[in-house]
Amino acid sequence: MTLHPRFESPDDETGIDIVDPVETRHFLLLTDESVDPTPADTDAFTFPVDTACRISAGRLRLPYMVPADVRTPDGDPLLSVDSPTTRELSDDDYLVELHSPIKVYLRVSGRVRIDVTPERVTFEFEEETTVEVGARSYHSAPAATITVPDDPEATMDAVSAFSSALKTTSPERAWPTLRGHPPRVERGDELSIPSGLEAPETGVQITVPSEYWAVYTVAPLAYYLGATVVPGDRAAVTATGGVTHHLGEEPAAVADATAALLKRVFFLDCVTRTEGLYPDDLHEREVLEAHVELDFADLYEASPAERLRAYLSVPDDAIEAIASPWHRVTHVQPDAEAVEFLPYLVNDLSLVRPKTERDVSSNQREVPDQLDGALDSFLRRPSGRERTATGDDSLQSADPPHLLRNDGAEDGTDATRGVPTLDEYVTLPEVDALEQAWVGDGTPVRGTKLVREAFDHETPEPSDGTVDVAVVCNDDQMREELDSVDEIYGSRDDVPVSVTSESGVSTAELRDLLAEDHDVFHFVGHIDGRGFQCSDGVLDAATLDETNATVALLNGCRSHDQGVELVKAGANAAVVSLSDLYNSGAVEVGETLARLLHHGFNASSAMKIIRKYTSIGSRYVVVGDSSVVIAPCKGGIPTLFHISRKYKCDSEMSVTVRAYPTHGYGIGTNLKPTFFDDQPYHIALGEYGNGTATLGALQEWIENDQEPLIVDGELIWSDNWF
Repeated sequence: MTLHPRFESPDDETGIDIVDPVETRHFLLLTDESVDPTPADTDAFTFPVDTACRISAGRLRLPYMVPADVRTPDGDPLLSVDSPTTRELSDDDYLVELHSPIKVYLRVSGRVRIDVTPERVTFEFEEETTVEVGARSYHSAPAATITVPDDPEATMDAVSAFSSALKTTSPERAWPTLRGHPPRVERGDELSIPSGLEAPETGVQITVPSEYWAVYTVAPLAYYLGATVVPGDRAAVTATGGVTHHLGEEPAAVADATAALLKRVFFLDCVTRTEGLYPDDLHEREVLEAHVELDFADLYEASPAERLRAYLSVPDDAIEAIASPWHRVTHVQPDAEAVEFLPYLVNDLSLVRPKTERDVSSNQREVPDQLDGALDSFLRRPSGRERTATGDDSLQSADPPHLLRNDGAEDGTDATRGVPTLDEYVTLPEVDALEQAWVGDGTPVRGTKLVREAFDHETPEPSDGTVDVAVVCNDDQMREELDSVDEIYGSRDDVPVSVTSESGVSTAELRDLLAEDHDVFHFVGHIDGRGFQCSDGVLDAATLDETNATVALLNGCRSHDQGVELVKAGANAAVVSLSDLYNSGAVEVGETLARLLHHGFNASSAMKIIRKYTSIGSRYVVVGDSSVVIAPCKGGIPTLFHISRKYKCDSEMSVTVRAYPTHGYGIGTNLKPTFFDDQPYHIALGEYGNGTATLGALQEWIENDQEPLIVDGELIWSDNWF
């Protein structure tokens, strides 16, 4: 089965259903009459597309509002439509770019009328017209493999080759789709860089000490700048024309300076690129122009080294005015084993911070203080199947007793099996980022533990475009979660979903279920240090030959080690628990996680929300590749509406919209808060729109969609609030 998007006939509509079999995404182009797509030339679209077809139609309708850019056939911008409007295009040739869950381009000739409402977009032609449709998946994967010995200077050479994946060195590189995936890195006896991996000539160089912590820290910056990394006594960035920018000496100082420089260049690129392919009305440009005078047209045409020189002269307060929280910081144990993670951290454009021996020593003192109530109660909990709450984060009442998701069969040291020991936990410092991750030994108290095997299968097998979910409940007392998540997973009408539910399965049946292809494997039941409890015994995930679940949700007690084994066996990510779980709290987490993943949040973003807004969310972490997504967000990028009000009535309330990263909509995406009138585009991610609204206006905007809302600090779903 091809990895490229394909064109199918929709089940209940006329038109074409564009299916991305890798990202499991769909996008409908609706027509008044049935159409018969025929192959078209992909080279005719100016911008890259994976596949193309030709149809004949008098009108095209999009089932919801999608921003669009109208261009000349050569790609030059003519106009953007991103809010309710009606536009008439004269008789000419046009290339229309749709910013949909799958990148779609339309080639059309003649007069075109474009009608945009909050509910849909319509392209109407004077007569039946030939329309060429091109589609491109947002998925990207490494195109080659570099072999490196265990040597920091060889790693510098590998990092220097990462920028060969950049599709441009202009300010357009700030768009996530124009930053290609760096080549894989594997450890070996000698350095081997495949021919063809040619880094761009930018005139930029980064000098760092010959130590892993230094190379890892500057890797994302080197990739983005197209810089060569070379050994030297002090960390510094230099460029042709006499540019020198020192990065400090101590690891923490170098990490701070590197992060600051990457943010500076990146956000200024985002502003400067408004002179190029996408001349959007950008909020950050308005703010920056109030602080400093810059000739953005000249900057857009300048060389990378010339732009870097100009960017370094911009005052710090101007940068602070336009910068937003970074999407992710990854803390790394700076040893040879971590080198194989680098391409994925760099592709994500994560900030990298090394955790030094001094940090580890400090960590051993801080862990007991920073472990939250959930872990603390786990380490000294009473025995027995029924236990009362003791003031931890699960419940605030000790009456009545609450069912635990273990069978009470373990005592003493056995009762802590299945999770890290106290000295195996890693505390991560507070940072100004949406998400955090850890590479190295141990497991973070919060955030994601990246597992190398998760990235060995970063390109999943193509599917039929259906989200396949398996839910297994091995305890009748926990059927509440089984029944509720069954309904949640099947609740979207814009994405085909197949849900299989099983109860009381045997070890052999569970082994078979885990080997099957599932986008989600959701387990409800007892898990401990020995494995999954089944009707005829215990299945240890370490004995599995393979698992083909994309995401495993292991909602049982102490599922950490079992989740790690599932990732090693083939899963991309697993959501796991670090302690015993009270059933009522576990049900809350299971239902919320199912909703968020099914809504389009990636595993890391979903867990960040759950940790903050559910009763026992802090007892869970993600292991594996936390960026994995199981279903597309209907609006392209998942958002949270933060609402502040005194009374639930039709009076005005404060509304803030926050966006979270996902494939194809990473950092560098421009977002327009269309809910608010006359607001410009903002650089994603984080907060990108705020204002006031009435309850009636919110209800009309969201309509029947099940949207997550934070209302006065409480997570509520729109179908339960309105």
